[in-house]
Amino acid sequence: GKTIAGAIAESVKPRQGGAGSDVKDLENLIVQGVAAKGGQATKGTIFRFDCTEEGVSVSVDGNAQGTVKSAGIGSALVDVFMDDKAVSPQLVDSCLDTWCGKDLFVAV
Repeated sequence: GKTIAGAIAESVKPRQGGAGSDVKDLENLIVQGVAAKGGQATKGTIFRFDCTEEGVSVSVDGNAQGTVKSAGIGSALVDVFMDDKAVSPQLVDSCLDTWCGKDLFVAV
């Protein structure tokens, strides 16, 4: 649990302008959720992050862990997966295909 939580936190930290404690709170919610399911994020574990202007709500395998209330942390988490330094460019492409259709052309 700490590995995935730490990786997400390390990716969010430089994208978020708020307090570092907010990122630590996000990491702790992920760790708690993984601990509650036995301590391992195994293949098929579902992490859900509901991002709003007010913060991020975290669920692991459908079990709500809580919310980090902090302006900017939601957009920072989205940026981890969707900005020009995204952790998975394939995910960005897949989302664009799903949301906009395969014929979308993105000018850079």
